[in-house]
Amino acid sequence: MGDFTNQLDELKTLLSSCASINSKLEKSSLYSTLLQFQEHSTTDPSLLQSLSDSSHAFLSLMANDISHHDEEIASQALKCMGFMIYHPSIVIGISGDDADMVLSSLQKVILSTRIKAVCNLGVWCLSVQQLNPLFLNAHIESLVMAIVHALDNPIGSLSITFEAMQAVMKLETQMNEKMRETSNLWGPPIYRRLVSADKRERDMSERCLQKIKSLICPPPAALSKVVIMDVKRNLLPALEELLKKGMKIQAMQAWGWYTRLIGSYAIKNRQVINQLLKIPEQTFPDSDPQVKIASQNAWEALIDALIILPTQKSTTEVATQETYEDNNGIFESSRLNKSIKLIMTPLIGVISSKCDSSVHLSCLNTWTYLLHKLDIYVNHSFVIKTVLEPMLEVVFRVGHDGKNIWSWKFCLDIIDSYALAKNIDDGKHYTIKWMPWNLGQFDLFVKMVDIFISHGEIGCDAALKIFGSSLKSVQLNFSRSSVPFSEVMSCINTIINCLKKLSESDIGQTFLDFVEIATKELQPLILGCPLYEIKLDTKYTENLNEMTEGKNMVSPMVYFLVLYFHDMINSTSDAWKMSKYVTFLLRSYDSYDILHTLTCLLYKFLIPNCLNYWIVIANCLKDYIDGKSKPDDNWNLVVSRFLAYPFVFFSLGSQKNLDCVQIVQPWKSIYTSIKCCEYLYPVFDRFFEDYSKINPTENTRGYGSLSLSGDAIICVLEHILKSSNDVGDHNRLRCSKTSLQCAARYLSVSYTETKSNPQILDTTSRIFFTLARVVESSRFDEDIIPFVEIISNPLLPWLLDSEFQHENTIYQLHQLWITTLKCVQTSWPPISFDSAFLKIQATLLEATLDHPNPSISNPTIAFWNSTYGEQVKLDYPQNLLPVLDRLSRNGKINLCRRRYSRVDTAVSPPQEHKVTTTLNRCVKRVALLDDHANGSGSNGPKKKRLELTEHQKEVRRAQQGRSNDCEGRGPGFRTYTSVDFSQENQDESQEESQDVRNVETILEMLKKGDTTV
Repeated sequence: MGDFTNQLDELKTLLSSCASINSKLEKSSLYSTLLQFQEHSTTDPSLLQSLSDSSHAFLSLMANDISHHDEEIASQALKCMGFMIYHPSIVIGISGDDADMVLSSLQKVILSTRIKAVCNLGVWCLSVQQLNPLFLNAHIESLVMAIVHALDNPIGSLSITFEAMQAVMKLETQMNEKMRETSNLWGPPIYRRLVSADKRERDMSERCLQKIKSLICPPPAALSKVVIMDVKRNLLPALEELLKKGMKIQAMQAWGWYTRLIGSYAIKNRQVINQLLKIPEQTFPDSDPQVKIASQNAWEALIDALIILPTQKSTTEVATQETYEDNNGIFESSRLNKSIKLIMTPLIGVISSKCDSSVHLSCLNTWTYLLHKLDIYVNHSFVIKTVLEPMLEVVFRVGHDGKNIWSWKFCLDIIDSYALAKNIDDGKHYTIKWMPWNLGQFDLFVKMVDIFISHGEIGCDAALKIFGSSLKSVQLNFSRSSVPFSEVMSCINTIINCLKKLSESDIGQTFLDFVEIATKELQPLILGCPLYEIKLDTKYTENLNEMTEGKNMVSPMVYFLVLYFHDMINSTSDAWKMSKYVTFLLRSYDSYDILHTLTCLLYKFLIPNCLNYWIVIANCLKDYIDGKSKPDDNWNLVVSRFLAYPFVFFSLGSQKNLDCVQIVQPWKSIYTSIKCCEYLYPVFDRFFEDYSKINPTENTRGYGSLSLSGDAIICVLEHILKSSNDVGDHNRLRCSKTSLQCAARYLSVSYTETKSNPQILDTTSRIFFTLARVVESSRFDEDIIPFVEIISNPLLPWLLDSEFQHENTIYQLHQLWITTLKCVQTSWPPISFDSAFLKIQATLLEATLDHPNPSISNPTIAFWNSTYGEQVKLDYPQNLLPVLDRLSRNGKINLCRRRYSRVDTAVSPPQEHKVTTTLNRCVKRVALLDDHANGSGSNGPKKKRLELTEHQKEVRRAQQGRSNDCEGRGPGFRTYTSVDFSQENQDESQEESQDVRNVETILEMLKKGDTTV
């Protein structure tokens, strides 16, 4: 470090001495050595510090030598000075006085020298210096003067002009305001070169203006005035000359700058602007794409000049819809109105023409620049109508073909950002300050959707995107309490009309996507609100009076659902597509309204495919019910009607070869959510009635529907098993009775079906099994007696039929019968096995008492003997007599219980006696008639036991079941003739009037007489 310091000191001394002796050769050599030291200092901090410490001495020497008449010395001194005022480590140590000295010397040498290299290096020093801006501000005038001199280039050197422009760009970064204020001085020499015949000058000027664009745009008034004067005098003719030479691109580049630099003065100088506009009139129609692109790029300058907006406070944070809508005067004035229309005219022409895609994109870029320049006023309805809508409509109507794909995507991004009120600031586009729009603007998006759809499937994705984005903003408007009811209703009607129009378009399943998007984006608070009810079109109300209760007014959500379902029916859409949608509706809206609407729609369309829709809805409903709270009566009613649909559907004979499992599984799950099946019984009844009318040999539907009904009834019966068994629960009893009636109808119909479709026995056996469980779970007579009453008749043909060989069905049938007999005996309170209950069981007992299968007859006989066989008094139904006669004579059954074991022999028989009998009674009355006495009581005299005749003994033995009677009838068959115990007949009326009390008296007498023997 010491060596460098010593050498610098020595070099400084030598330069000083050379200054006094004015030695050209030695001084030039010394500056060359200093320049080498400076270059070496970039890698040697110690040397750099030494240079900084010696900056005052060296700058003083250089300030003198740069004006030396010798080119070599001046050039070497300028190079060394340039380094000293450039390097930050040295510049920081330069004082204000030294800076003043340097700047003054540079200004002097630039203005005075005639040496090209010296002038060039002097300007170069200004372009690289990094002096304190405070030092520069004091010399602004002299610096500008020097730069303008260099720009004018009296010496004719392009390098000097280039360095002068570099100096302008440098000073622009250091003292922006001062340079802007003086732009009218240094600007003209730059922009005038835009029309130069020399390409290098044009390019240098273009680059410089681009660099300092932010400094001079918008232009200060002084600069604009100068430009206007130049245009009138020189520039306009120069532009026309360029056009004549075929230099249209260069002419439009210059045109753009001149228009931009005129700025707001264009409004006050329309004559000049009109003259300038004659230039692009010749270039916009040009066939060369590059000329068109240059014209559109230059057109942005006109936007800068004509779009002058009022100043807004915080245009990005506090601006609202009212901010730009209430300030109507800005667009009502003819000035801005005409300016916007003027700007848009050639752009619409270009985008409508068949040009190269690059031309269209350039046009769109200029268009978005206009949107950008309009700031928050881009959201004004006038701008939307005049600027945004026309361009979008032209691009989207052209379509999504190969050439237009980029324009399509470009505009799609623009309208989507507007729909979402989201600013575009992605580097690809100019920043556009979109803000929330009011509901009146929704029509624009509906129009765009309609245009998209006109292109068929290829435009559907874009339509869905814009429709969804716009509805997000619609919902934001709906959530604002300041939006009046009339606007909300108007917008809802617009949405409905849009969907109706889409439903008439040939877009297939895409329409369903539109409805789903509308349902998703708009909240239930609006769609499900009764305040916003809309009248259904007549095309949708047919057969839907029940749904609308005759008023045809429905909520928006119900309208959506009607449109959705109609499209599903009228298209080839997959039924499972609606699964997610229905699930969402059930969970988000009033589930009763949704299910009620769907059910009504299903009943409206009783066509084959509708059963598939029912299956989808049923599965959605099944999942929803799992988390639903306790249902009410209205819910039970609509669910019952929904569950009835498959059976109503099958009654029409519209479905063949159906996989009933798909129906049964959700049907069972849903049924368990309702309290009772009483609503379903008429449906089952009608179904079985219709089914029974079909000739089995002509049944083309298969037995699937009947099997389905069986599975449904099993579910109904199982639901009974899970319910409480509280005594006196009238709802439970009613439901139980209704369920059993359904099962009874099934047994009747399925018995006939087995002849042609034995497969139905699988379901029937499950019915028998479930019925057995039901009766087994019954403990009370209020359950068991109705069970016997309802099941008896349909069970009879099954018990009588000995032909079918389905082993499981036979087993389950036998188990049902045995279980029924047991439960009848164990009921509480005990069932009275009297004549009335016997009449109920008569048909089944007739079939089972003497059944060929012992597994049925034996339990039945045991049941008889322990129940009816223990009764004293019974009226036998006529149909039972043959069976009872046969079994009693065989000794298998008891007909009645005797009240005594034998006749008392101590009692003398009356002179006349008669045993009368009626086959309709279980107690035979024995009337003892005495011609000599009116009656015998227990207090009568004791007599010897009467001797019985042989015939009477035979009858008595028959009564006791020990032998055959005189007519050959077997034991236990208690039937007697009128002369068994009497020698004369008496009237039937006399027998019927005999009091039982007389019999008891006689029996008592007989017992006493017997004990005395």
